[in-house]
Formats: sequence, C-alpha cells, structure tokens
Amino acid sequence: AAPSASGLKLAAADSTSEPEKDRERQLIEGAKKEGKVVFWHTGGSAQEWEPLFTKFRQRYPFLTVEPWRADDQQLYQKMITEAKAGVYSFDLASSEINLITDLKKTGLMKKYTWPNTAAWSPQHKDRDGFWITRTMSCTVVTYNTNLISSAEAPKDWDDLLHPKWKGSISMGKDGADWLLMLWAAWGKEKTVNYLKNLAKNNIALGAGATARTEMLAAGAYKIDLRLNLHQILQYQKKGASLEWVRTDPMLLKGTPIFIAEHAPHPNAVILFADWFTSLEAQQAYHDLSGRLVPDPRVKSTVGEALKGLRVVSFPPEMAVYGNEADSIFRDVFLK
Repeated sequence: AAPSASGLKLAAADSTSEPEKDRERQLIEGAKKEGKVVFWHTGGSAQEWEPLFTKFRQRYPFLTVEPWRADDQQLYQKMITEAKAGVYSFDLASSEINLITDLKKTGLMKKYTWPNTAAWSPQHKDRDGFWITRTMSCTVVTYNTNLISSAEAPKDWDDLLHPKWKGSISMGKDGADWLLMLWAAWGKEKTVNYLKNLAKNNIALGAGATARTEMLAAGAYKIDLRLNLHQILQYQKKGASLEWVRTDPMLLKGTPIFIAEHAPHPNAVILFADWFTSLEAQQAYHDLSGRLVPDPRVKSTVGEALKGLRVVSFPPEMAVYGNEADSIFRDVFLK
C-alpha cells in the first residue's frame, strides 16, 4: 500500500536518522567534558569569526572556540615544531592551499568523511578526505577612482606592465598562492615572465588584504594587485572610491580547513566540523563575512558579480608546487 500523506509529512519533518542522533548524542557527551575547540587559522579577522563562533555556541552552549591567527609560515612552523616535541595543541586548522600538500605529508591531518559535503563540488574537497574548502576567495586588481579615471584605468593584466604605474602598485608580501593562481591560468613559463616584467614597476609589498584595502581607499597607492572581491563590494557599498578590474581571467582559490589527527578535544572538534559544513553555518558564514562558501545552495553577492566573466579556479592538485611558487615569488619580488 502507498504511504499515507500524513506519513510522508512525518518523514519529511524528521530527516535525521536514529544512528545520526545517537552519534551526535555521544559526541555531545564527550564534548561536554572537553569544553572547547582550539582553532588555528590564517585569514579572516576576529570581527568576521566571532559572530560565527557565537552562533556555534548558541547550538552547543557548553563549548567555546579558542582561535589563534597567524600567517602561513608561522602557522606551519608552529605545527611542525610542536609535533616534533610531541605537543598537540590544536583541534582544527585552516591554512592557505599552497601549504596543504606539505601539511598532508606531516600526518597532522585527520581523515574524515565530512558527511554534510556530499553535494559539494569535488574541487572543494580533498579526494582522500583530509580537508575541505573553508571559503573561496576571488582576488581582484583594484584601483582608487579618485586617482585614476575609468578611461585611464587598467583593463587587463598586460595594462599593469605599463611604466606609468611605476611605484603606484601595492600587493601582499605573501604571494605564493596568488602566483599559483596565475600559474593555473597561464602555465609556469608565462607566469614567471609576466611577474619579472611586473617587478620592473617596483611593486610595494605590504600587509594583509584588509589593511591594504584601507590604504588604497585612502590614496596611499593607485592600484592593488590582489584584494578580496567580497571586501571591495562591501567598501563600494559604503561609498569608497574603489573599482575592480574585470580581468581575463578572474582568479579564484579555495582555503582549506582540516581536523587535527591528534586533536586534544576530539568530540568537540567533530561537532564543530559537522556544524560548520551544515547549510545553517554555511549561510551564516556567508551572511556575516560576504565570502563565497562551497555549499552550492548558498547564493552570494560575489557569485552574482562574477556572472559572465571567465573565472579560473586554482585546482587543489597544484598545491604540490607551493614551495616552488614561494621561491619564485621571493626571487622576483624580494631580492
């Protein structure tokens, strides 16, 4: 016999299976004794993360999230140094993609099924289950509209090589991931040649993207090569004199997040990982930060802005060239 209409409604209203409920109950029991999740990360300010942690605490009020933020190399060195001493301090970590292959080799990453990510694109998940994408960043060339008219503004990558921009361009000092994005789009040889020509314009290497966005808006430089599109859209909404260049291609990369193999709070971190990859948290992360997130059900302002443009996404398998990219970047811009 066909199921009754009321039976169908009941099944739809409670989609969580009994084994899943049991699993969560066991995790909660263990997590209550652990009390916290220690999260090490690069990128994302406290103002961006704290509201998200607050939402997590609303779901699990017996847990707190203890964040520590550093740049790529600091994060990597601290993990390696502590591991050599047999010290395991963190539960969850997020680093830029150029470091992920090296981190995978260290044995510090836990293999996990990430049950909420079944509908995500394969490019946002490690094929072996060691990490998933935390967020995708579209990095854009941006200029100050008070200092450069739209007619004079660069329209594409080659325009940035013009000698008239000498001394007028800034960029972050950690550029390996950006170099790999260009490499993914153009190949290694063209990328290295382009960067050598770009370096002739005396590129100023500065702080993080948020600080450089502020500096560009204030007129410290005319152009910045790699700011975050989601932030530029937010600044434009507030009336900042900034415009981004519709380059061909636009560059996109994912930032991975992973669970520590030796997590000191193993139940709490699984609760956080499962919650973070839920639609509720993915939507909240986007709404709070404006960032692109990997869950395809979440619609975003960045996604809308990129419609009709050619976007090249950095493939995870290119992470193996992270050290080489770092070396090239330093040779070209820091010597």
